[in-house]
Amino acid sequence: MTIPGFIVVNLLLGSSVAFSAHLQIRTMQRPVSYNRYFNALMLLEALVVVPAGIYFAAFYPDWSWMYLVDARSLPTGTNVMAIAAYPVAAGLGYLVGYFSARSASDWVTVVFMLFVVLSLGGLLVMAGDKLAVLGTYEQYHRNVGLKAFTESSLLPSAALAWLCIGVSWGYLLYRFAREGQLAAAVHS
Repeated sequence: MTIPGFIVVNLLLGSSVAFSAHLQIRTMQRPVSYNRYFNALMLLEALVVVPAGIYFAAFYPDWSWMYLVDARSLPTGTNVMAIAAYPVAAGLGYLVGYFSARSASDWVTVVFMLFVVLSLGGLLVMAGDKLAVLGTYEQYHRNVGLKAFTESSLLPSAALAWLCIGVSWGYLLYRFAREGQLAAAVHS
């Protein structure tokens, strides 16, 4: 995924994890940094999302930046800050879900997630032509020597990254939602 796309996806990832644990968060007495739901999210970021982001930024830099800037002209720190934005975005998304759960206003998280999904959809529609090809910044802007995404080495890498992210994300959502249902059943 591209750097802008990964940032938006991480907002969704964080808010959806908090939403799946909203029943537990309501009764929690610990601050955000000490709760296991936030820590599980940060572990997912550290073990799956950030390494995927580093891989795409290192091996497909111009595509990662969606051909908006020439990646070779960027200082190294720019990529580091962009990748560091992934867990920050996930944390911000989590905070939206956390504080709406604490105030028993789950609709805020749902609206936020809908807004993020629409933003991601808009990004995919508006940048579909940039995502469909692989090349350098110069190749893209001159429209020469580009490879189709489906015929490049990027396809299996992206498929593996999304598989790992999807399975990990899905497991967290299932686990936390199921835990909340069981806790609610015990207290009923």
